[in-house]
Amino acid sequence: MAVIDISSKLNVDEESLIKIDEKHEFKVDCGAETMLVAQEKFKNGQSIEDYFEIIKLFLGEKALKVIRNKNLTLSKLSTIIIAIMAQANEISYEEMEKRFQEQVK
Repeated sequence: MAVIDISSKLNVDEESLIKIDEKHEFKVDCGAETMLVAQEKFKNGQSIEDYFEIIKLFLGEKALKVIRNKNLTLSKLSTIIIAIMAQANEISYEEMEKRFQEQVK
């Protein structure tokens, strides 16, 4: 039987990052388990605490602390969530933003 080489499709060594500001860049945990937990949070509606829990889930406690200290508007928090979800879904920010807007309608 032939070997099917899918290693180039998995990109397991490639890091997914988002940059919050000049000082802060965070690695996004794009694992399937993380994504499934986040999807459950989105199903139950989105409160501000859900946003913060999703940020912590994907970026970690340090990132959450940095973001909370910025006291961002809901619109800016949405921008961060969209960026995280774009990385987790391996699509562009613009494509994720479009999907996000369609879900809100």
